[in-house]
Parts: sequence; structure tokens; C-alpha cells
Amino acid sequence: MEENKYKKVEAMLYNYKKTVIEIKNIELDIEEISNDYRGCGAIDYQERTGQTYKINDPVANEIESKEKKIEYLNKLKRAKEIKIERVDNMLSILTDLEYRLIELRYFRNLQFKDISSILNMSDIYLISLRKKIILDKLIPLIKN
Repeated sequence: MEENKYKKVEAMLYNYKKTVIEIKNIELDIEEISNDYRGCGAIDYQERTGQTYKINDPVANEIESKEKKIEYLNKLKRAKEIKIERVDNMLSILTDLEYRLIELRYFRNLQFKDISSILNMSDIYLISLRKKIILDKLIPLIKN
């Protein structure tokens, strides 16, 4: 059970930067959809066989379609923002050294030998510190 939680925390940390980029891309998609407007097309003259409640106005159809896409993208964006906020909340309890270790390892994808030279500490100590941070500080804060 602990192993799954450990992997979940690591995945959250490794995916942090990717999730931030995905949020920015969703914002660009929303902006693009909002700014894209085709407008009126040709008038459609078709025989009507009975009363229907389907919207046949191309402008209204376009607006409805755009609103649905934007609503979906906003929900997706908010879900990703919540993931980022959860990680930020977890990381806020770390000391400066602990945060720096997590940042170098997970956000910058550095190897422990490189981190040890940056922090001027033994890589074996940093590996054990990372494990301690995740087990003692971060796992208790994740949602089950």
C-alpha cells in the first residue's frame, strides 16, 4: 500500500511541469475557440416534414458548439489546476533544503550525483532524505 502511495507522490511531482504546460495550452485552446467565428453561411432551404425542436440556425449551432467546447475545456483546466494546487500545498510544508531537493530531482530531472554537487551533500544522504520527505511529509497529505 505504501509503495503505491510513494509512486503516486512521485508521479505527481514528475508531472508537475507537464501539467502546468497543459493548463497553458488549454487556455490557448479556449482563447482560440472564443476568437474563431465563422458566422453566417448559406441559407438552407429544405422541406420540413414535421415540427422539430432541433436548432437549424447555423450561427446558433456554432455558438452552442463553441460553448460546449469551452465548458469542457474549463472543467479540464480546473481539474489540472487542482492537481497543481495539491502539489503546491504539499510542498509548502517543506524546509528550504527539502524543497530544493524535490525541485532539482523532480522538476529539473537531475540525477542524485548532480544534485549532490549542487547542494554539496552526499548523494546517499540525499536519496535517504528524499525517501524520508515523501514517506513522512508528503504521503500523509495525499488524498486516498
